[in-house]
Amino acid sequence: MGAQDDRAFLRQFSAVIVGFMLLTVALIFLARYMQPDPDPDANPSQAILAEQRILPVGAVRSGEQGAAALAEAQAAAVAAAPVVKTELVVNGEEVYGGLCKTCHDAGVAGAPLTGSDQMVARLEEKGLEMLVSNAINGLNAMPPRGGNPNLTDEQIQAAVEFMLP
Repeated sequence: MGAQDDRAFLRQFSAVIVGFMLLTVALIFLARYMQPDPDPDANPSQAILAEQRILPVGAVRSGEQGAAALAEAQAAAVAAAPVVKTELVVNGEEVYGGLCKTCHDAGVAGAPLTGSDQMVARLEEKGLEMLVSNAINGLNAMPPRGGNPNLTDEQIQAAVEFMLP
């Protein structure tokens, strides 16, 4: 009775596997029917744009000619990159609102509160130049330039002056 049960199991198991395979093939054909391949002639510029996008990484370069072609492609990519001109903001309130506010509004890690007597005491003790120098170079838990390396010295000074009462 064991061998007969084994054959019955194998028949049923094989039928289930074949059924799943047929279902998979049917789903593949259904998906292909529902989403046909795009017509390459519909938008010829699409293929040209795709070739231009992959050209810098899709080309084979070797030797001196390859190095020259690579340099040319890199120069073209740099020339094609958009130039973003940002106007330098020296408004102390805007600079302060960017990062400084996070610690100096709550007094985090001993940071003096903006407009407080602590700020006046530090100004009298150290002077404005030293406060600006501390903000530029960092002090205790405060990172250099308040954590934004892109800030200029003028922006830092404007933020420090804004924080004073």
